[in-house]
Amino acid sequence: MKNLKLKKYLPRSFFGRALLIIILPIIFLEAIIGFAFIQRYFEQVTTQLAKSTVLQINYVLDRYENILSDERKFFLNNMETKFDLKLTIVAQESQKNFVQKYAYDFSGITLIKILKNDVPNIKHIDLKTNGMVNIFTILPNNSYLKFEIERERFTASNPHQLLVLMVLLTIILGFLLLMVLRNQIKPIKMLASAAEAFGKGQSLSYKPTGSIEIRKAGSAFLEMRKRLERQIEQRTQMLSGVSHDLRTPLTRLKLALALKEEDAEAKEMLDDIQLMQNILDEFLEFSKNQQTEKIKEISLVDFYTFIKNNSVNLKDKIDWHLKLTSKGRIVHLRPQNLLRAINNLIENADFYASKIRISIVEKESRLHINIEDNGPGIPSEKIKEAIKPFVRLDHSRNLNKPHGVGLGLSIASDLIKIHGGNLNLKKSKSLGGLKASLTLPL
Repeated sequence: MKNLKLKKYLPRSFFGRALLIIILPIIFLEAIIGFAFIQRYFEQVTTQLAKSTVLQINYVLDRYENILSDERKFFLNNMETKFDLKLTIVAQESQKNFVQKYAYDFSGITLIKILKNDVPNIKHIDLKTNGMVNIFTILPNNSYLKFEIERERFTASNPHQLLVLMVLLTIILGFLLLMVLRNQIKPIKMLASAAEAFGKGQSLSYKPTGSIEIRKAGSAFLEMRKRLERQIEQRTQMLSGVSHDLRTPLTRLKLALALKEEDAEAKEMLDDIQLMQNILDEFLEFSKNQQTEKIKEISLVDFYTFIKNNSVNLKDKIDWHLKLTSKGRIVHLRPQNLLRAINNLIENADFYASKIRISIVEKESRLHINIEDNGPGIPSEKIKEAIKPFVRLDHSRNLNKPHGVGLGLSIASDLIKIHGGNLNLKKSKSLGGLKASLTLPL
């Protein structure tokens, strides 16, 4: 029972599931009512029509046995004209089964039951002949009297009208429900698009519409977006302001120490000031990350050329690979932001490795940019920690620049997340070092 999960067979969209919830009960109810009504209708109508025809059959059989053999042929001809049926004397009946019937012939069940109970000496019933019912009755001389009667004399000629009406009504109701549901789902899709765009650093114009619940959710999203934008702006201004303000006193201290007599203590102070200068530089770069460029339309080939021509100049060290399924495909990206993230990763790889491979692979809905090297890599248990800001690894590989403060990889990760993508770190199977994989939605 655990393997039979109904969920995987259901529609994945809310529209499909809502339509299924509404349409299924209608179809199920109509099927039950239709089956019950038609079954009773077939049974009653077939019984009434069959009873009257059975009286004619029994009349023919009774008279036939009491008529002289010379007059029987004339009698049969007379009965054919009178009752509008065909009568034939058959010497032998080859069919062994009592009944021949199609599986879907529901009215035939009632007809067979009546003929079997009310017609004496009945030997065989054939309901498979097109438009005809063949009834074989055994005679005293072991011959057979074959009755060929039109099927419409036993069953109603228009039982399909109710079915056609039910199907037509279901189609009309389904079409109306389809239109109503589309209008109800549209505000949800608009809200989802606005939320997805905001996650990628875009601010689409959005106005809450639809039902009260959807309007409430839309208003809550707008308020949340305003608060987040205000917080991001305040953080950016704070980081930028603090960094700029501290650069001046640090420069004065550096100049004062440079004019002082050179000794061990002065050298240590200059090293500390240089470290603080590096911290401020990375703070400024981190704040620039929040001021993203506008999205541009660019083909994948042009994007590849742009990245290759503007990345860190390591021609002898980098091996480029491009694998596209459609070279003319247009995508919406921020080339400068992605270039900054890729350069960060290239610089880190350059410090530890002698060989770097960069591959850009296009999938159906994703773009993969892989940066691999033959360096020492980082332990698998430290990968998640390495992406965090201000983290410096005390291992053979410090991805966040050896003289930095642990923001290099965090900046790259943020720039990729602005595009709605992800940055994953793992061991390179081909080169043996680290593999930084950028996954971007297309």
